[in-house]
Amino acid sequence: MKIEVRLLGPLEVRGPDGPVHFTGARRRAVFALLALRTGRLVSRSALVDGLWGEDVPPTGTKTLQGHVAKVRRALELAGADGVVLTRGPGYLLDVTQVVVDVEEFDEHLRCGRYAEALALHRGDPLADCPVEGWAGAEIVRLREALAFAEENHAAALCLGGRYAEAIGQLERLVALYPLRESLWDLLMEAQHRAGRTGDALRTYRRVRALLVEEFGLEPGYALRRREAAVLAG
Repeated sequence: MKIEVRLLGPLEVRGPDGPVHFTGARRRAVFALLALRTGRLVSRSALVDGLWGEDVPPTGTKTLQGHVAKVRRALELAGADGVVLTRGPGYLLDVTQVVVDVEEFDEHLRCGRYAEALALHRGDPLADCPVEGWAGAEIVRLREALAFAEENHAAALCLGGRYAEAIGQLERLVALYPLRESLWDLLMEAQHRAGRTGDALRTYRRVRALLVEEFGLEPGYALRRREAAVLAG
């Protein structure tokens, strides 16, 4: 039975004997850092960077080793012995014992299965794990991938004629990502195709006001073209 690891939200780990309980945010972060690179060696220096960034304590490496020992103990208590391996200058998770939701998510995206990808998300990636450095960059990547999946799922709803669902999803998305003009463009398309021409034109005025007031910029070509198409019916 493989260990289930969920990073797309607060960290969740389940072993053969039940949930794994890590005591302390740093220990959760240590395991999360290894899970982000499942099957690959993560050096001690990379783990130290991922835990503390530029504020490494004088005993950083020794403290890391203590955290790893506690992580292993927590895994053992859940029937997951031997998951964290020591190899040369660092550690890695045994890929034969672990399944990680990020890998499933990326595979769904590659295959265009956007609804399935979105079903794996439970909140902000690693929401309860204080990570720095390269791990922070990985969280940014996952957030961007989520936005990509949400936009493409909304586009698929439009193609299927499910305009009401698409409009509801897109209204939420433009609130979350107000500077993604492609989302506003898709919202206007959904509203127009649903017969809500007035709403589509009001949406254009909303995004134009946002861009002009915040950045002194006019909407891009795609949005201006969309407005023209709506006006032309």
